[in-house]
Amino acid sequence: MTRNLNFQFFLSRVTRTSMDFLHWYIASLRSLVPGALRRPAGQDAAMTVTAAAGAPPEAAEITQEGRGGARALGRLGQMRRSAVIRPVVLRLRGAGALIRRVTLPAAARRDLAAALAFEIDRLTPFTADEVLVTHEILARDNAQGLLHVRLAVLPRAWIAGLLAALGEAGLAAVRIEAASAEDEAVFALPGARRQSRVPPALALLAAGLAALCLAIPPARQALALHRLDAARAALAPRLRLAEALRARLAAEDRFRAALGAEAAREGDTLLMLAALTRALPDRSYLTDLSLRDRVATLDGESPNAAGLVARLAADPHFADPAFAAPVTRSLNGGGDVFSIRVRLRDDEAG
Repeated sequence: MTRNLNFQFFLSRVTRTSMDFLHWYIASLRSLVPGALRRPAGQDAAMTVTAAAGAPPEAAEITQEGRGGARALGRLGQMRRSAVIRPVVLRLRGAGALIRRVTLPAAARRDLAAALAFEIDRLTPFTADEVLVTHEILARDNAQGLLHVRLAVLPRAWIAGLLAALGEAGLAAVRIEAASAEDEAVFALPGARRQSRVPPALALLAAGLAALCLAIPPARQALALHRLDAARAALAPRLRLAEALRARLAAEDRFRAALGAEAAREGDTLLMLAALTRALPDRSYLTDLSLRDRVATLDGESPNAAGLVARLAADPHFADPAFAAPVTRSLNGGGDVFSIRVRLRDDEAG
């Protein structure tokens, strides 16, 4: 049972990844087409019939696209019936379609037409057979397993008279554009098309161009990755230099932090030396100086060792001065040899 579930999960992941790749591939191919040529299916009809809402079908205006732009051909009621069925685009102005945004389970995408037919019966007073339908997938919520779809329906009864008038003029609508002030929807219709034979050379050329277009998206992706790698390689020396500088700055910050911590623990050594220099009387000097845990031990000679202790006690930088060893006379008899221990005040740290 567990093995079957794992296989189904793996299969769903592979299917989803394949569909995402297919969507990206189609979007890449579409981006290669100029904007002026990006048309929905059926828009190759050169003639356009524009009808206003509420106007009789005979008043619909017909235009034909050409190299010089659109050219007016007159009204539908003035057109003579053609022996060949000609495809046209039918544009409805002021007669918008019924548009709804519906949310469906993601599984409904397998048979989206059936799911939308049910929604048409539920949301509109029409059945699926009584309307033209077009839809657009707005978003897929994979986390919640939902599919957000824009559904547009156009009742056939609204355009039945207009389609009949087109048929009498030898015209067949292959696409209907229903536009209103708020929204627009495009409906594709199966229309009659004139048969044309394509020369074999032209068909072969078209096949070659199609194969070339299929190869362009992966080639563009590979070229973009190559440019990205080249840019990254060009920036690599600067990146290494920046990383070295960053490491050096970090080491200096750690060193300064260590010095600051040590100064906070032991006291400011330079401040202590300056205070000792001021406290030592003339002809007094130090032979040894040590500092540990904010307690300094001073060894040296002075004409008056007791007076030195008094001077240290009076100095605001020191506290609790005392002899660490008995005072003795120097060998030359010029002064006292002393060893004094004194504590640095806490408020003089750093």
